[in-house]
Amino acid sequence: MDFIKKYDLQLKIFVIIITILQPFLLILTQGLKESISSYWETPLQPLFIFINATTSYYLFSTPKWRTPSVFLLLLTAFSVTQFKLIHNVFAGCFFLSCLISLLLVKRFIYYGLLLIISIPLLFVFDFLWFEIYATIIIVSYHLHTIIYKQYLDYKREKSNIK
Repeated sequence: MDFIKKYDLQLKIFVIIITILQPFLLILTQGLKESISSYWETPLQPLFIFINATTSYYLFSTPKWRTPSVFLLLLTAFSVTQFKLIHNVFAGCFFLSCLISLLLVKRFIYYGLLLIISIPLLFVFDFLWFEIYATIIIVSYHLHTIIYKQYLDYKREKSNIK
């Protein structure tokens, strides 16, 4: 546990990077599928599970993101192949709870608005492209908050030095 505390920032950024890269890696190596969850049926299933589990872990450590964290873990636990309906319900709940979390934040509310804009992608393109766009927005928000927190910490330290 000391390792995680010591390298928490670096681990969070690592998870953000692999979460952004995951769908493109999946598409490049396995071709286009119906959704990100459809890659469960490919040899990259461990990557899908690992990224969702680590993302869920870090979301759970963020108080207003605990509900999306639980839904992400649940959709990962119920494979799209064996439990399609329940998996899809949890996936919908995950994205809806992410939208609610983004709209309830005081800073950077425009990420929630960007996520709302992604909803028509469901009707224009397939679910995969909606998921990729929505994931990039959600992950970008978390990266932005990490950078902003680091900036504030730096300013506080700098003002205490004087």
